[in-house]
Amino acid sequence: MTALDLLSRLEGVRSRGTGKWWARCPAHQDNSPSLSIGEGTDRILLYCFALCEKRDIVGALGLTMADLFFDAPTPYGHRPIPRQAKLDYTALAFRYELAALDRRLRADSVLKAARNFSIEELDDLDLDRLIGAVASAYSDQDRAVFLETVADGLRVKAFQEREAHHAV
Repeated sequence: MTALDLLSRLEGVRSRGTGKWWARCPAHQDNSPSLSIGEGTDRILLYCFALCEKRDIVGALGLTMADLFFDAPTPYGHRPIPRQAKLDYTALAFRYELAALDRRLRADSVLKAARNFSIEELDDLDLDRLIGAVASAYSDQDRAVFLETVADGLRVKAFQEREAHHAV
């Protein structure tokens, strides 16, 4: 079985990087994803943060522990087509906002520290380092503005999606 085979059986699947996902755990009443799924070297890795047993998780999916290995045959001889995970635009916007805040805080601390230097007392190497740090701080401020703009666009998209859903 492949990870995509397993993901097609789960709900609320979200990617969290290459070969890693979150999903709602089928072994308990899960309102927000608490099941971590990953691809190991020879098997699918599962961990439920609500501490469900792996046997209970695979059992709720109609599988066995042996099905988690990549060389295990696919049930019923075919591979199901995985459902495309629906993007949570609000959560994604929040992540962009956090990244923007991180950039702003970093830039502010560098610029505040740079005000305390007297450039007459610095040698050329230290002055070059200071100028580079200040330039990076201004670049971080520009990136923060960009990330906030993206977050705003994602929130608009989430709002439009909710409105379209309620109109139906």
